Amino acid sequence: MNIPQQTIEHVKDRTDITELVSSYIKLEKRGRNYVGLCPFHNEKTPSFSVSPEKQICHCFGCKKGGNVFQFLMEIENISFSESVKRLGKPLGVEVAINESRVDDNDMQFIKMHEHITDLFHHILIHTNEGEDALNYLIERGFSSEILKKEKIGLAPKMSSFTKNAILEKGFTEEAAYSAGLLSRNEENFSYYDRFVNRIMIPIKNHQDYIIGFTARSIDGSEPKYLNTPETNIFQKRHLLFNLSDARKAIRQQDEVILMEGHLDVLKVKSVNVENIVGLMGTALSDENINLLDRLASNVTLMFDGDNAGSKATMGIGEQLLKHGLNTFVIQLPKDMDPDEFIVENGEEAFRDLVKNEKRHYVHFLSEKLLNESMHNDLAYSQNLNTLIDAMKYVTDDAIRARLIMHISERYNVDKTQIESKLPVRTPVKRESNIQQVERLSIREKKERYFLKALINDKSLFEYCREKIDAEVLTSQQYYGIFKGLCNYFDDHDTFEVSSFIQQIPNELLEVVINLDNLKIQSDVSRDEIDDYLDDLSGKRNSNKEKKLLFAQLAEAEANNDIDLQASLMQQLLEINSRYKS
Repeated sequence: MNIPQQTIEHVKDRTDITELVSSYIKLEKRGRNYVGLCPFHNEKTPSFSVSPEKQICHCFGCKKGGNVFQFLMEIENISFSESVKRLGKPLGVEVAINESRVDDNDMQFIKMHEHITDLFHHILIHTNEGEDALNYLIERGFSSEILKKEKIGLAPKMSSFTKNAILEKGFTEEAAYSAGLLSRNEENFSYYDRFVNRIMIPIKNHQDYIIGFTARSIDGSEPKYLNTPETNIFQKRHLLFNLSDARKAIRQQDEVILMEGHLDVLKVKSVNVENIVGLMGTALSDENINLLDRLASNVTLMFDGDNAGSKATMGIGEQLLKHGLNTFVIQLPKDMDPDEFIVENGEEAFRDLVKNEKRHYVHFLSEKLLNESMHNDLAYSQNLNTLIDAMKYVTDDAIRARLIMHISERYNVDKTQIESKLPVRTPVKRESNIQQVERLSIREKKERYFLKALINDKSLFEYCREKIDAEVLTSQQYYGIFKGLCNYFDDHDTFEVSSFIQQIPNELLEVVINLDNLKIQSDVSRDEIDDYLDDLSGKRNSNKEKKLLFAQLAEAEANNDIDLQASLMQQLLEINSRYKS
């Protein structure tokens, strides 16, 4: 559908690309720009650059980027219209669209989940069936506002409620089974509800679509928590619970707090700790870790104070540390989860815990290993080596020094013995994320300068618009940009790169950015433009000359005229020298 250009420009001009990009990846200021790890491909050295001045972004590795719309389209896999709609919403700009780049089957699954979520929520809030579950949630401290905002619901104690609701809406049992809403008897292939008599917590993906559930039993049946199975749209290795809501707070604080229980996450959100996400299982996938790395420099683990929580902290903390993330631990009292801590100690005490009780993972590890180290010399030596090995991944010098002092004191060992076993730290040399400038021929340099002059001055562009064709701008890339300028200057008086890049194919993005960065004199005259036109169009005339000379050369060879052949060859060499390509 067509969105008025005025609306597009309004949304683009009022959306800051630095703020948008930094809601997906952490950015570091370098000079006038910001850089970060590219969200579109795996890398260890930041090559994704954001220019607040030009309102564009670009990866020098995979070449992806663009303006605010193009970035959102790429990272969320949505259409241009959808990107305008999403960015316009917080600005109060309503854009009605009827299209989506989400796969049709996936969208069918999403619509099923949205429909069932609304039904489950209604049952919890407005029916006698939901009274016990509602009272349980209220007693745990969940307000009606939270329940409404999060769309918490109840799957009733009926084996066919979801199935019948799906069928009434026009979906098939097979589709609902594939979406993870129904289970199937493999002997007679009959379908029945997967979730029965459970509190239903919707799970959203990073695009804010509901794609699955965490379901808590309310009658003591096992498992206590039942999740949606793996489907086309629900893949745990790509998901972190509550990320779509927590992303902004994570960006602002450069820290993500990772928790276990999804109800705990919602409870903690209610006490205004917002940079919090939940695990989708008992482990982190490589995809999860890469996502965390792009979101923030610091990850804090807050798992339950039982043996399972301690074990998860040990394993996941080691994963994160070795990946290069600053990893911290908030340790809850024994056998207590975050919800129980809030109920017993109050909201203020919990916020103080989050603010003041973060210990580095190596500190946590040292305390876990301490007891078995004191009266067992073999374990003492092994555990000390374990800690020293973990220290190799600590990149912050101040934290490293503090950890050495702590281990030295707690393990009664001279800190020089620890330091002697650690590798000598050398400054990390950053790889340049500046694109290597291509070696251009003399002609390409002329075409680039000529095109840049036209970009800078619309009057010069209009002056020679009709005189330019593919034989003046022989570079396909430059000629493609020229054709984009023809459309662009029909609606704009001055060149703005963030608007222009919507007029060109993606493969020309980097060329346009390089052109925009090219510095030339600001007062190019028409006489100079005429000189360039004469020079560049000479390429076209020289082709005609060469064609005629080649025909004459063929005739001279047929006549075995050696002198004429030599003369013609000399003329060809002179033309090639005059118009190098």
